Amino acid sequence: MASNLEQEVSQLFSYLDTQKKGSSQPVNPAFAVTDIDQLLEERPPPRPPLPQQYKPSATVEAVRQEPQRAQPVTAPITPSGPSGSQSVESEVDKLTDILMKNLEFAGEKDFYGICNKCDDKVIGAENGCQAMGKLYHRSCFVCNVCKLELVNLPFYSVDGNTLCEKHYIDSLEKCVTCGEPIKEMILRALNKVFHPMCFTCTVCNVCLDGVPFTVDTSNQVYCLKDFHEKFAPRCSACGKPIVPDEGSEETVRVIAMDKSFHVACYSCEDCGKVLSSQEEGKGCYPIDDHRYCLECHRKRAQNNQPITDV
Repeated sequence: MASNLEQEVSQLFSYLDTQKKGSSQPVNPAFAVTDIDQLLEERPPPRPPLPQQYKPSATVEAVRQEPQRAQPVTAPITPSGPSGSQSVESEVDKLTDILMKNLEFAGEKDFYGICNKCDDKVIGAENGCQAMGKLYHRSCFVCNVCKLELVNLPFYSVDGNTLCEKHYIDSLEKCVTCGEPIKEMILRALNKVFHPMCFTCTVCNVCLDGVPFTVDTSNQVYCLKDFHEKFAPRCSACGKPIVPDEGSEETVRVIAMDKSFHVACYSCEDCGKVLSSQEEGKGCYPIDDHRYCLECHRKRAQNNQPITDV
C-alpha cells in the first residue's frame, strides 16, 4: 500500500513539473459539444448566474373585440335559440317561459315582448331595446359593474357579462412592461403578458416578437446576440465569445489546460498550426502554459528560447 502511495505522489510531482517546465508529451484536450443550457457551466467568476432556459416559448393572440350597440325596438321580438352563455337546459327553460308569456300577452297594446333580464313585459317602444338578438327594458340593459344604461352606447359582452367601454378596458390584462391594458394583440411569454412591441431585449431594446430569445436566472430577456456577448465563455486565444454556428443550437469548443478555445484558435503560438489530439503528431505540447506543436516545442526546448506572449 505504501509503495503504491509513493508511486502516486511521485507521478503527481512529475506531472506538475512537466506542466511548469514543458513536456514532450501532448496535452489531450476535450472537444466539448454542448447545447445552450450547458454552455456556461465552466464560466469563471464573477460572471452572472447561469441561464436556466433556452428559447422559451412566446405566443401572440388577438384580444381585440369590436363594440356592439343596443338598437331601439320597432316590432315585437320573438326570442332566438340558446346563446351558449348559460347551460343549454336552463336557457331552453327560460326561452320556453318567455314564449309562453309572449303568447299570453300578445294581444295587449304596445306589447313588444318579455325582457330577457327581468322576465317582465316590455310595453312601448320607448321602454325597450334589442341587443345580441334579445329584448330588454332600457333600464335593465346596463353595465354589470357600474349599472350605466347602455342604450346608444358601445358595450362589450365578456364571459356572459355586459360591460360599458370603461369597465371592458379595466377587465383587460395589463402589459407587465408598460402597465397599460392590452387592447389589440397580446404576447404571452415567461408566464407574463406583453404588448408585442414591449417585449424587448434587456440590452439593445430590439423587439423580440417572432424572434428567438433567451433569459438569465432572473428572467431578464435577451436576444441571442447580446446573451452570448454577456454570458458565453471567452476564447483564451482571441478573447471573443464562443457561440454556436449560424443555424445551430450547439456550441463546439476545445477545453485544454483549464481554458476554452474556438476550434480554429486552438493552434501553435509560434507557427499557427491548428492543434488536434485526434491526429497523430498534431497534439499540443505546452511549455509554461503556452501552446506549441511538437516541432516548435522541440525548437524552443533545444534553443532554450524565452517564451513571448502572442
